[in-house]
Amino acid sequence: MPASTPISLDSPAIHLDVAPGGEIILRGAYEIAGMGTVIDAATLTAPGAGPVPGGMIDFEHGGFHLTSRNPETHEVHLIATGDPAEACAAVGVAAPCLPIRAQKLAIQQLVPLAEWRKQLKGGLSYELVTPPVYAPPPAVVPYLEVAGAVAAVAVIGALFYRRQKRQAASPAGRLLTLARRVQDKLARADAVVAAPLAPAIRTALQALREQRVDASSKEGQRIAAVLQRVDARLDDSMKQARADQEQQAADELVQEFEAALEAADEATLAAGAPQRR
Repeated sequence: MPASTPISLDSPAIHLDVAPGGEIILRGAYEIAGMGTVIDAATLTAPGAGPVPGGMIDFEHGGFHLTSRNPETHEVHLIATGDPAEACAAVGVAAPCLPIRAQKLAIQQLVPLAEWRKQLKGGLSYELVTPPVYAPPPAVVPYLEVAGAVAAVAVIGALFYRRQKRQAASPAGRLLTLARRVQDKLARADAVVAAPLAPAIRTALQALREQRVDASSKEGQRIAAVLQRVDARLDDSMKQARADQEQQAADELVQEFEAALEAADEATLAAGAPQRR
């Protein structure tokens, strides 16, 4: 349990570092000697009478809201509202604060403050309530672990993707991408064209992976120029190969149609010839 801090009546207000929604607990009470009147943080109880509002702390004007009070145990629970606190501003104290009503209570008793304070016995204290650390139920833990693992994988994947994208955009990445594209095209190119080029492309890729050539240097630019020429040559070769295939397919179709037409003509002539008896 956190320790309580005594409240001093020497200052007109005490600033508390409590965020909106934060809770504090006030404990204790004063008794006026010779009168039997009891004053806690929220109420004043005269002998033979019940408690009435008007205790030692003017919390409503200090940026707090009363959530519960117990005149028997003299325990008061307050919540910081985050609203402007006029009592704090009036005495130059940051909100929220605990405005002390000692001066007002002494005036009500028609007694000077210093003399009235000498009649008080007891004391007040406050405690800042720290919100409990959230502990998920045991049944929820496996799902949280799975969610955490999925989130971790997503973060790692995003970082890896960004790194890969950044590397691909660099001069070395662009040159390596060009070499790999040429190698892929060689795998689909005509064997006569691909055979002499494949060893050179493998050597270039190996040199780039081992970073033996600086892609941004003059030599790296020379390699890029050669790879672009090879890339264009392979494109032309593949286009020519497709054109040759299309021509061959068209020739075969034309021959098939011509053969079909000849067969149709022969059938027509045969059908029109006179029958022998």
